[in-house]
Amino acid sequence: MPQGPPALLSKLAGRLELSPSDQRALLAAASPPRHVAKGDHLIEEGQKTTSLVILCSGMARALRTLEDGSQQIVAIFVAGEALNPGELMFPRSRTAISALTPATSLPIPIEKLNQLVSERPTIARALWWETAAQAAIQQEWMVWLGRRSASVRLAHLLCEVSYRLQAGNQNAQGVFDLPLTQHELADILGLSTVHVNRTLQFLRNRNLIELSRNRLTIRDKAGLHEIAEFDIQYLSGLKQPDGGKEG
Repeated sequence: MPQGPPALLSKLAGRLELSPSDQRALLAAASPPRHVAKGDHLIEEGQKTTSLVILCSGMARALRTLEDGSQQIVAIFVAGEALNPGELMFPRSRTAISALTPATSLPIPIEKLNQLVSERPTIARALWWETAAQAAIQQEWMVWLGRRSASVRLAHLLCEVSYRLQAGNQNAQGVFDLPLTQHELADILGLSTVHVNRTLQFLRNRNLIELSRNRLTIRDKAGLHEIAEFDIQYLSGLKQPDGGKEG
C-alpha cells in the first residue's frame, strides 16, 4: 500500500540521522511521494536535475547504457538512501535509475533544498555525509571490478548489500530479498550470466549462501566475508541498528 507522511518520516529518520524537526522540514519541502511498480523509472538518463530524490521503500538500480546497447549497473540503492546526491550540481542525470521492486520515492526540489541547507546546517552535513558514503561504495566497486576474481566480486556484493540492508534495519538475521536476476548480477559484476551461475554454485557448494526465488540466506557470514576479502571500513558512514557494531 502507498505510504503516508508519518511512514516516510520513519524511513528518513534512521538513514540521515536528522532530528524530528529537520525531518519534518524536509518532508514539508518535498513534493508528493511517488509510488512506482517494479521496473518503472525513478530518474531517466539525461533527465534535467530538478530534485534530490530519496528512496523511502524498496530497492533501485542505476544503469548506464552504452552506444552499442550494452549496459552496466553502476549502483544499487536500498530504502532510506538518496538516489542522486552526487548529481545535484550537474544539469542532467548521467544514469537511469529504476525500481528493482515496488518502491516509494520522495523528491525534494533543489530550490527548496538549497533554502533548507542554508537554514539548517545539520541537513547540509547529512547530505555531505550521504554523498561521501556513496563515493566510498563506488570506489570499492571500482577496485573489485578491476582487480578481483568472479567469486570475490559476487561474495563482496552480497556482503555489502546485506550490510546496507542491516543499516536500514531491514535485515537482522542474514536473510533478505535479492531482487536481481542472474543477468542483472552479470551487468553489475562485469561477467557473463554463465559465469555468474557458476559462481553462485561455487558459493552454494561451500554452504556460504542459499539463493531461491530471489530470497538470499547467508549461511556462513564469516566464511563469506573471508571469500570476499570484505573490509567493513568503507561502509563506516552507514549506521547499523546496534549502533554500528559489526558482529
